[in-house]
Amino acid sequence: MKRLFGSEISNFAFYFRDYIAQKYQVPLEVREEQTKYGIMLAVYVAEDCPLLNQIEQERDEFLRRPFDAMYQQASWETGKIEQVDENKVRWKFPHFSQWKQQKFTVFLTALCLIIYLFQLLGFNQDILLATHYPESYAEQSELWRYFTHSLVHLSPWHITFNLVWWWIFAGKIEQKFGTVTLVLLYLLSAFISGFAQNMASGPAFFGLSGVVYAVLGYVLVLDKFSRQHPFHLPQGFFTMLVVGIAFGFVSPLIGVSMGNTAHITGLLTGVVLAGVKILFAKPQKTI
Repeated sequence: MKRLFGSEISNFAFYFRDYIAQKYQVPLEVREEQTKYGIMLAVYVAEDCPLLNQIEQERDEFLRRPFDAMYQQASWETGKIEQVDENKVRWKFPHFSQWKQQKFTVFLTALCLIIYLFQLLGFNQDILLATHYPESYAEQSELWRYFTHSLVHLSPWHITFNLVWWWIFAGKIEQKFGTVTLVLLYLLSAFISGFAQNMASGPAFFGLSGVVYAVLGYVLVLDKFSRQHPFHLPQGFFTMLVVGIAFGFVSPLIGVSMGNTAHITGLLTGVVLAGVKILFAKPQKTI
């Protein structure tokens, strides 16, 4: 049997199975597979199936838009909608054991919050002086400065916006691809976005937003161009990124200063790293 894809979302496997049965009269097999997050439902087809190429094309189209009503309609019309144990396959809010698989996400979130707390307690100026991007020749040898600018925030909205997006999407990246992948993404995007922003405006910038845009670019490319579609991004996600970048260009007109160069270079860093991952990825499919 040839594996077509796997899904952690209840009924997706059944929708596709019934759609193929209705359209091509080809039976597909749905199996339970154990993963580290629970039980996944996987869809298989006979390797000698004469319509294998057409079914694989249908699979690719299904993975691009699994919520299309025609797939659920096929299950209703065939009368084969099946109930499964939702506790086995549905996405669960991460509990403590899963947080151990998001060690770097939790660590960086906690570090940003602790730093911000000390800023509120009266150490703001000391922290800004110790963490800003290198300004003088002497500071260029203080290697931490190429990264610590990303850990400091200047307002409640600033830290809230950055940490919410970081927590949601960096956590997903770390769970699915490992801590090393996320650490590499952080280090490269913090360094590259900081270097670019310094060239554009000097060293007076702070915040995780360059890294956040790298994370968002990473998940966008993997979700749109990888056959696995691992993140199930909502429609309009790309539009949100474009609007965020565009707002950075007009924000000075309304008295809001944003590190838009860091946003753009961070986004491009995430896009490039995701593209590299797709090029070297193994062809296993899951939704």
